[in-house]
Amino acid sequence: MAVAMQLSGALVSVATPDLPRLQRFYRDLLGISPQVQLPTEGDPVYVEFRLPGLRLGLYRSRHLDCGAQAAAVSLCLQVQDLQGSLTTLEGLAEAYQISISPLRQAFHGQEVDFRDPDGNRIVLHQPSAAFGEATAWDPQG
Repeated sequence: MAVAMQLSGALVSVATPDLPRLQRFYRDLLGISPQVQLPTEGDPVYVEFRLPGLRLGLYRSRHLDCGAQAAAVSLCLQVQDLQGSLTTLEGLAEAYQISISPLRQAFHGQEVDFRDPDGNRIVLHQPSAAFGEATAWDPQG
């Protein structure tokens, strides 16, 4: 029988060859500055955004293979008002020259997806009432 891990936390960590660019993108997308920067003085090698229910870390990597690759993992950000969020997102798409998918209605609600400047997939999602109830979604985290 396997021994259960004693987890002390969890986060999504994204490697990038251009941390300043990706940090600006996520600051503009999320509307907040990172709450953690390491080192605390000078050019950071790691920044962390703390969101309800998620820590999103971005770090500078010098590995040549750190760029985004086609994968099944997506950063899903749930919003309360997708239509309202699209206005902000359209300005961001123009500034960063990214494409936003058409609005889709899925079993779990409405969504659009796009890629950050490094090619990582992001889904902006407004859950349906039924999905929110079934998953006990709490927008306050």
